Amino acid sequence: MYTAKGQLDRNALIKQYQPLVRKLAHHMMAKLPPSVEVDDLIQVGLIGLSDALSRYEPSQGVQFETFATQRIRGAMLDEL
Repeated sequence: MYTAKGQLDRNALIKQYQPLVRKLAHHMMAKLPPSVEVDDLIQVGLIGLSDALSRYEPSQGVQFETFATQRIRGAMLDEL
């Protein structure tokens, strides 16, 4: 997903991986107290996704989804 200028289209990639962020947030909610809001986890997870998009290097041999999952979970845990 590239723009006409040959750069990654971050907005399209964030929209593509939003379901992953939501899935991870809801999965994490099962182990957290009721005082934690799922929307807060999703918001911070999207920040983690954005960070993953900027740090990902395909030359490392790891799939983006695997890399992003670790970054998203880490951002959520850091927020807690």
